[in-house]
Amino acid sequence: MKNSGHRLGASGTNLENTVQGLRSSIENIDEKKFRYWEFDIRESIDGVVFVFHDDLIELNGELIEISKMTFLEIKNAGEFLDILIPTFEEVVIELEERKERVMVEIKEIFSDQARNEIINRVSELDNWKIMATPERFEKSFPKESRDFWDEELKKAKVELVRVGRHRIDLFRASKSRLRWMIAKPKWLFGL
Repeated sequence: MKNSGHRLGASGTNLENTVQGLRSSIENIDEKKFRYWEFDIRESIDGVVFVFHDDLIELNGELIEISKMTFLEIKNAGEFLDILIPTFEEVVIELEERKERVMVEIKEIFSDQARNEIINRVSELDNWKIMATPERFEKSFPKESRDFWDEELKKAKVELVRVGRHRIDLFRASKSRLRWMIAKPKWLFGL
């Protein structure tokens, strides 16, 4: 793993993206491989912003699309799998006093309330950024409201950058066909 802070330092385990994984990682962090804390956020159907990586979760032997579940259903499914799925706020509370950089990766957000919650909370914190892949960015910030959200992030002094290429501002890139074509590939000339 290139960054020992990936998925709150517990990448590839049942503790990834959990408060328990973060606490364990803080105690045992590999300083040589640590770049920043990173975690993934989503929104449940009932508007709760929570921390989880995957699009699907196993429930009663079936894979269920997580975006169609309430947070209580998601939390219960996680507990059945021995995963304690935290809210965004629970993770923020754990990290807000730390000095390391933090990257919050948007996986799926669909309400204005969730967008506001994320922007407002990140704007209060030093050394925090939001990131997304171009595909997730397009879904979470639809074209018809993108200019509004671009202005909201600018007012809040919050950056939303591309996963893997943190110098690319996705709002700026999405306004130009050429910049968007350059932003889309995961790696391009080291940018």
